[in-house]
Amino acid sequence: MVTPEMQREFDNQYAVQLDNVTKDFGGGVKGLDDVKLGFRTGEITVLLGLSGSGKSTLLRHLNGLHAPTTGNVRVLGQNVAELKKKELRELRRDIGFIFQDFNLVGPMSVLENVCTGALGRLKGPRLSLMSYPKSVKQEALETLDRVGLAERAHQRADTLSGGQQQRAAIARALMQHPKILLADEPVAALDPVSSGAVISLLEQICREDNLTVISSLHQVQLAIDFADRIVGLQAGKVGFDQSTDGMTAATAQEIYQSVAVAPAHSEEIAAAGA
Repeated sequence: MVTPEMQREFDNQYAVQLDNVTKDFGGGVKGLDDVKLGFRTGEITVLLGLSGSGKSTLLRHLNGLHAPTTGNVRVLGQNVAELKKKELRELRRDIGFIFQDFNLVGPMSVLENVCTGALGRLKGPRLSLMSYPKSVKQEALETLDRVGLAERAHQRADTLSGGQQQRAAIARALMQHPKILLADEPVAALDPVSSGAVISLLEQICREDNLTVISSLHQVQLAIDFADRIVGLQAGKVGFDQSTDGMTAATAQEIYQSVAVAPAHSEEIAAAGA
């Protein structure tokens, strides 16, 4: 039995803990199947696996978009399933999320899109860029400079290239001042050159800010370059869990192939959000 003292020690070491988590979508479809994992504070972890393997389902459990059927999810020392709505909103302020399709508002300027990352700490709605405090706009400009987009601040977001849009999305996430950064296939929509540049930028920022990062990826070499650790998922189960220290592309590819077998009900799992 885990005592309160032991749990506090675990919470200090692990920003995220999944304790025998199962997500049953019904009809024999399990998005996660008895997953037990801990993600160390300040560690970068990549989830590898085919579509329907459980990567997105796992990420969505960490910010409360999904609740486990059985098991517990602890994030930043809190049991996510036990949080009330206000408490969950407060937790989500500490969790940045980067999406595959960027989720920027196209007609809005890049600067205003980035400013929206601060909404969780502001009171009241914001109807235009002018309605944001000067301090927020200045911080957004500095964050855009950090991702190499300061000169694009007043450009419409939908006129940016794919790589630039993802950089803007990273800047928006950073405006939350997150402790944890989740990324769901953040370079899947990008060409190889842009993918490498975005991953390198993301790693640099995460190291500088000591962020706990959990990202799903398909590209094995990018995963090795980016992550401290790779977790392979297959049909909702953990297929492997290894440090990238000393890992070669050939070794990682062999490992990836070991879980790259289409799971039963993969289409149903993907449709459910895996």
